Amino acid sequence: MHILVYVAGDPVWTIPHSQVDRLRHLFPHHTFVNAESEAEAQSDIEGADVVFSSLVTPALFAAARHLRWVHSPAAGVGRLLFRELRESDVVLTNSSGLHAIPIAEHVFGLAIALSRQFHVAARRQIEHRFAKEEIGQVRILHDHHLGIVGLGAIGSAIAHLGVAFGMHVAAVRRHPDAPAPAGLDKVYGVPQLDDLLAASDYVVVAAPLTAETAGLVGSRELRLMKSSAFLINIARGKLVREQELAEELRKGTIAGAGLDVFEHEPLDPGSPLWDLPNVIITPHTSGFFERYWDAATDMFADNLRRYDRGDPLFNVVDKAAGY
Repeated sequence: MHILVYVAGDPVWTIPHSQVDRLRHLFPHHTFVNAESEAEAQSDIEGADVVFSSLVTPALFAAARHLRWVHSPAAGVGRLLFRELRESDVVLTNSSGLHAIPIAEHVFGLAIALSRQFHVAARRQIEHRFAKEEIGQVRILHDHHLGIVGLGAIGSAIAHLGVAFGMHVAAVRRHPDAPAPAGLDKVYGVPQLDDLLAASDYVVVAAPLTAETAGLVGSRELRLMKSSAFLINIARGKLVREQELAEELRKGTIAGAGLDVFEHEPLDPGSPLWDLPNVIITPHTSGFFERYWDAATDMFADNLRRYDRGDPLFNVVDKAAGY
């Protein structure tokens, strides 16, 4: 088969040449082409049977003549679900599960930093100031309520760590009767999101971006939360109405937020979120770890072996549901 590897564009999302070479070594019977620009991909995709990429555009898809399968090295596939691909017979798989542990650890890094006000100490360190009085009261996670919006691989990993920290963990998911991680106090259906928000000391947004979840959290939802609560978003920026969040944070509606994703990335330098004292911003790095591309390539290779054998692929995306 002819396999196009195209993960260029954002330098962080560019697959290393060494990984493409590894695929060539593992699958000498296939031909791998590594496109480093959209122009190269436009030329190479015409004969491709398989694409390993998170950046297939409608224009690239229209140029494909033999495409049967797209595998994304990311978990979220919103950019790939344009109408032409969604309505086609092309199979779409993602890398769900790859990011679960690093994102869960990132969530608790943010939760602890907000609770212990590490961000205040870090800012004062730059000024050579000992900010003990400014930091004041801090909080432990133990015995507090963690609410998780979305209970896929990432949400489940967050729940597992929450239980380990001795927290009271609840979640909202589309199918509340499906099997859930051990130790959860309660699993709500989507209509009960308001109940979860009102009960939680920490709310973590971990749901996929779909037509139903876009703009899920705004002023109304934030006003349901405790004034002492923190919001953490590691899912997709468009799940949270960013301007409304900034306004409610400014007013003290909630205690603070840890944000790794934004409606438009990179976050505009003029965004009010940068200067809010109760916000920690990370640059969409929650899913990365030191062996990321090794693991991402291994996942694709495992699926490619299944494809070669004619076995069912794993992580097949329901293109109608969006995940």
